[in-house]
Amino acid sequence: MAVHGQIAVADVGNNLAAARTMAWRIVFIYVVLVGIWILIQSGIPIAPFVAIQIEPLTWKQTLAGWFFVASTGWLLYLLLERGLALIEDAQQALRLRDRAIESSVNAILITDCRQPDQPIVYVNPAFERITGYTRKESIGRNPRFLHGPDVDQPELEAVRLAVKEQRECQVLLRNYRKDGTMFWNELAVAPVKDDIGEVTHYVGVQNDISEMRRYQDELARQSNFDSLTGLANRNLLADRVRVALARADRYSNGIAIAVIDLDNFKLVNDSLGHVVGDQLLKLVAERLKSCMRAVDTVARTGGDEFVLVLVDQGSEQVVSSEVYRIVETFGKPYVVGDQELFVTGSVGVAFSPRDGVEIGPLLKNAESAMYRAKESGRNNLQFYTEAMNAIVSERLALTNKLRRAVERNELFLHYQPLVDVQSNQFFGTEALVRWRHPELGIVSPAKFIPLAEETGMIVAIGEWVLRTACMQNKAWQDAGLPRIAVAVNISARQFREKGLVQTIERILEESGLDSRYLELEVTEGVIMHDIEQVIAILQQIKSLGVKLSIDDFGTGYSSLSYLKRFPVDRLKIDQSFVRDITSDPDDAAIAQAVINLGHSLDLKVIAEGVETQEQLDFLRDHGCDEKQGYLISRPVPAEDFARLLMTARAVAELPEP
Repeated sequence: MAVHGQIAVADVGNNLAAARTMAWRIVFIYVVLVGIWILIQSGIPIAPFVAIQIEPLTWKQTLAGWFFVASTGWLLYLLLERGLALIEDAQQALRLRDRAIESSVNAILITDCRQPDQPIVYVNPAFERITGYTRKESIGRNPRFLHGPDVDQPELEAVRLAVKEQRECQVLLRNYRKDGTMFWNELAVAPVKDDIGEVTHYVGVQNDISEMRRYQDELARQSNFDSLTGLANRNLLADRVRVALARADRYSNGIAIAVIDLDNFKLVNDSLGHVVGDQLLKLVAERLKSCMRAVDTVARTGGDEFVLVLVDQGSEQVVSSEVYRIVETFGKPYVVGDQELFVTGSVGVAFSPRDGVEIGPLLKNAESAMYRAKESGRNNLQFYTEAMNAIVSERLALTNKLRRAVERNELFLHYQPLVDVQSNQFFGTEALVRWRHPELGIVSPAKFIPLAEETGMIVAIGEWVLRTACMQNKAWQDAGLPRIAVAVNISARQFREKGLVQTIERILEESGLDSRYLELEVTEGVIMHDIEQVIAILQQIKSLGVKLSIDDFGTGYSSLSYLKRFPVDRLKIDQSFVRDITSDPDDAAIAQAVINLGHSLDLKVIAEGVETQEQLDFLRDHGCDEKQGYLISRPVPAEDFARLLMTARAVAELPEP
C-alpha cells in the first residue's frame, strides 16, 4: 500500500507541471474560440463583402463580449490554478505523513477489514526492525502470528472486543519476534472510516517497552529483594507478614516470627575480609531457604540479621522444634574457598496472636528476644516475654546517655600494670575506660563498649581515651615518676577511620609525650582485614616511634605469612586461654604455641587475665615474657597507680631521652 501511495504521489508530482501548461492552453483556446464566435456573430468580418454599414453600437457590443470572454477565461484559469494548488498541498501533506510513518521508531501496521481474516496491507520499517519479520513476510497475514503460542493473554480479548465494536483501544501484550524472543508491546488500535462512515481499515501502533519493563522489574526487585542474597528485604517482609496475619486471622491459626542474628560475624569480616563475609552470608541464606516450606518466608533485614516467617503454626512447642531444626541445620560448617567456617546464631521468636497481631510489635518483640539470646551467651533460642521490653528500653536509654557521656566528663580511666614475669618490674600500664553516670553509677564496660562500637561513638570515645592517657603519662613523668609506656586499645571502627595516623601524631604533640612511651593495641581481627592497607597504616604508626601489639591473639584467623610482615612488638595471649590454662590441655597448648610463635618472630609475649599463682607458674615455666591481671593489680585510678609506681620496683623499659 505504501509503495502504491509513493508511486501515486510521484505521478501527481510529475503531472502538476503538465497540468498547469494544459490549464493555460484550455484558457487560451476558450478565449480565442469564444472571441472569434462573438466577432462572427457581430457581422464585422463579412460587412466589407456585403456592403453593410457597422453601427457603433455593434462595435461596443463586440468589445464588451471580448472583455467578458477574457474575464471569464482568467477566472477559469484561477479556478484551475486553485485546484492544482490544492492538489499540490495534498501531495506535500501526503509526502510528510508518509515520511513520518516510514521514519517512526514505533512499529505501525494497517489491516484491511474488508478482506477475509483482516490481513496486514502495510507495515513500516520499524515493524520490520522490532519484530524481525520483513514486509514481504508480514503483508497478507493476520497480526495474530505475533502472539506465537502465547494466546491466552487477557488483553487479546480486549482487542477482539474493540474490533467488534469498531472503536479504539490500548493494551499491553506479549509479542514474539521472528527469532522467538518475547518483547512487551504497548499496542494502540484505531479504526479508519471512509466518506460514508464505514470502517475500512485498522491502524495499529506498536511501542516496544521491553527495556522499560526490565527497568521497572529491576526497580521492583531492588525494592523487594536483598541484592546480595536474593532473599526478601524489609519491604517484602512487611507485605508477607501482613498477608500471613490476615490468613491467620481468617483460619484461626498462629504465625511465628524468628529473628536470627549471626554470632561474631563481625570477626569473620574483620579477619577474612568482606568478600568472604558476603560469600558466607549467601551460603547461610541458601541453607535457610532449603530448610523452609514454600509458604514460609526468609528475609535478610540487616548485615547479618535474618528473619523467618512461619505460617499456619498451632503451638509454641511446634514452633520451637521447627526453629531448633533450622538453627541446627544452618549451624553446620560452611566451606568458603579453602576454608571451613562455623557460624552460630542468636534467635528470638515472637508468636502471634499472643505477642502481637501487627507487624511492628511482632518484629520488635522478636528482636527483644534475640537480644536476650545474645546476652544469655549467644547460640541459643529465646521466646519473647513481657520482661524483655524492659531490656530493650534499657538498651535504648543507655545509648542516649552514652552519647552525652564524653561532653559531660562522665568517662574516666583506670590503669592496670604491665609487669615483667622474671624481674617482676613494671614496664608499662594499660589504660582502660570507665563510665560513671550520675544516676546509674558505674556502668560496666561490657555494657557500654559494645554499644559504642555499634553506634560509632567508639571513635570519639577512643580519641578521648588516647588523649587522656597520653596526658596522664606525661604528667606522671613530669612528677618524677619512672618513665613507662601506656598502652591504649584501638577499636576496629577507629582503625578504619581516615586520618587515624594524623590524630595520633596530633595528640602526641598536644600532650608532649615522647612517642616511645605510647603503645597501641589492635585486635587480631582488625589487622586481618584488607591486609595490604593495614600493613601500610601500621607502618605509618610505627614510623612515629609508637609501639604496637596484637591484642586477643589466638581468637582470630591470623595467617603466619602475614603475621611476620606486621611491624608489631608484642603478642597478647587472650584471657580466654589463660583462664583454664592449668586445667584445659587445649588452652595450655594454644598458650604455649603463641609463646613459641612470638619468640620465633622476635616478639615479646604478654598474657592478660592472670589471676592465680598456678597460671603465673605455668606461664613462667613456658617462657612467657610479661603478665597482666588481678594477681598483680586490678585496674585502678590514676592517683592509685601513681602510688603503685612509687612503691613498686618500677623501671622504664626505655632509657630516658
